[in-house]
Amino acid sequence: MKTKKVKSQYIFLILIVLFTFSCSDGEDGAIGPVGPQGEQGVNGQDGNANVVNVTIDDFDLEIGNNVIDIPELTQEIFDTGFVYGYVTVPGNTFWETLPLSLATDVALEIDRIEVGQLTLLSTFAQNLRFRFILVENSNVNSVDFSNFLEVKEYYNLKN
Repeated sequence: MKTKKVKSQYIFLILIVLFTFSCSDGEDGAIGPVGPQGEQGVNGQDGNANVVNVTIDDFDLEIGNNVIDIPELTQEIFDTGFVYGYVTVPGNTFWETLPLSLATDVALEIDRIEVGQLTLLSTFAQNLRFRFILVENSNVNSVDFSNFLEVKEYYNLKN
């Protein structure tokens, strides 16, 4: 019985060795002809690779100039894109478009945009939240930027 077991192990080992070394590493065959062009695929959804969403929570706005550092505000955006701003009070679920007017007077607006920062001009002091949408050169003719929810949906922005 032991002899049969040992013989079957050797036979199994010999078969494995034969199969391993019996496959040749020959030359590849000739490349076949190119197949026909496939059907055109469906256009995908436009992405937002050229859009940056910057949210600034708990900003203590002061009367006068308020400089906000925004490293995402690149030279490319400064040269060929645009910046759109929104403001809200912490805890609110909606965003107001900048400039913010109270009655007929502008109370808060973007005064200056530079690479890496922007300056807000304010007539009041308050703790606020800001959201800036930075867009590199892009066709945005179909977006109503005065409606933050439409902008959020168009660019697929996260909360």
